[in-house]
Amino acid sequence: MRSKRPIIRQCKNLAKQHVDNPDEPAAPDGASGFAEWAQIAFILLHAELDKDFRETEAWFNDSRAIREELNIDKSPDH
Repeated sequence: MRSKRPIIRQCKNLAKQHVDNPDEPAAPDGASGFAEWAQIAFILLHAELDKDFRETEAWFNDSRAIREELNIDKSPDH
């Protein structure tokens, strides 16, 4: 099975190109939710996976690669 890291990195980089604050942490302390770039990356990854939201959430939670690449502890709730 091929590594998903390249697609995760590509989605992250694309998302950061289209926001006002690309240096904001993915899950800022004290904030409710995720940074704008992280939300865009999640949407891009969801589209790439072509799975329903529950399956996508499960993949995010089971994938250490995505959590490490995006620097998050857990995925957003579907």
